[in-house]
Amino acid sequence: MKTLALGLIFALIGIVLISDYNVANTTTKEQTIAYTTKSWELTCNLTAGDNVTFIFYEHALWVAEENSSYSYYDYSDDDPPVAVLRVFIDITPVSPAGNTTRWDYDLAVKEPQTGEGYGFQRLVGWAITKTQNGSIDTSPMLNSKGSLSNVGGTVPFSGTYEAKLTVFPPRPKDQPPSYLGFYHNVTTTDYPYSYLLPLGGATVVFGGTVSLLGTRGIIIRRRNHIRKHRNRTEIK
Repeated sequence: MKTLALGLIFALIGIVLISDYNVANTTTKEQTIAYTTKSWELTCNLTAGDNVTFIFYEHALWVAEENSSYSYYDYSDDDPPVAVLRVFIDITPVSPAGNTTRWDYDLAVKEPQTGEGYGFQRLVGWAITKTQNGSIDTSPMLNSKGSLSNVGGTVPFSGTYEAKLTVFPPRPKDQPPSYLGFYHNVTTTDYPYSYLLPLGGATVVFGGTVSLLGTRGIIIRRRNHIRKHRNRTEIK
């Protein structure tokens, strides 16, 4: 009986292991589609229906000390007004041809705090607005308040797309953005417990074998018991 019970326990453990082998693990990661450095434009192929994000990093000299000739900015309509550098981003389907979508990405000037750095100003993201409707569907980039959180959107059709940047007030042409890039989220599904299938199968086979041996032992003992009982009856 002990052998049979032990075999059944192993068989049940194996069944449990097999039932968990196909548990899926899904992860979503941001992945680069294309990028370039020290350039005002980026051209790459995009896929229809994909949600893409466009990212740029400003040139280090887009902001400088207050006495620098590059420290002139536009001003927002806020009260009080905020000094901003307006970065206009145009994304255009080139082949096949489509309509240009334009964003106004404002970078606000942040004054240095006391003892921070060497007295240089720096730029921080202030606001993103769409100033021209085009082929790109920007609705996926809206946050819960209805404001744009990123530049980009859903690609209307597969093909070649071109992203261009212009800055106002203008910076010298030899000071292009330090980085331009298209990104999208890629979802992958793997099965980290797939090893449980062979392990569980082997455990079930082992448990079945042990159970079979235990059952066989029980049958043999019962037969021997019956024979002994018959022999005693015949002797009497």
